[in-house]
Amino acid sequence: MTGRTIGTVLLLVFSAAAQHQDTAPGPISLGKAAEAAHHACLDQERAALERGEGFGMAMAADRNGFPGPRHVLELKAELKLTPEEQSAIDELFRRMKQQALARGKDVLVAEQKLETLFAAERPEAELREQAFRVATLRAELRWVHLSAHLAAQKLLSPEQLAAYQHLRHGGHPAAPTSESR
Repeated sequence: MTGRTIGTVLLLVFSAAAQHQDTAPGPISLGKAAEAAHHACLDQERAALERGEGFGMAMAADRNGFPGPRHVLELKAELKLTPEEQSAIDELFRRMKQQALARGKDVLVAEQKLETLFAAERPEAELREQAFRVATLRAELRWVHLSAHLAAQKLLSPEQLAAYQHLRHGGHPAAPTSESR
């Protein structure tokens, strides 16, 4: 799921909630359609984690000139990767995917444990500790993706980076310099 799709789903959810708030007293209820959209988004996130995908976790890097290894490989012909560059990006992608699969599994297990702890009505301190564990694992997973973008940027020439930005985003808002490589 792209960042744009995630944004659209969230816009629909919050729009439905806001409409409900304007017409009904009491607590905000998302409504059935918005709740279904929210659950669909969560299901897509879970599937992405199970596949080792980023699900928008490295969007800040990508939008600012730090290309993702998967996208570099998708654009290898347009970027005119040398065999050495392609080999290095392939290896980077392989390592990132391996780490993302492992950390994504950890996140899903930790989320399930949090759910189980709530169902068992465990003490607040225990719930808080598990919530922080989930957040830490999510941060580690996000870093797997972000650090791969940092590494990919170092493997490409300034011309390839500019081409990447143009192909992916129609421009280069933060064109990297030779010092940033």
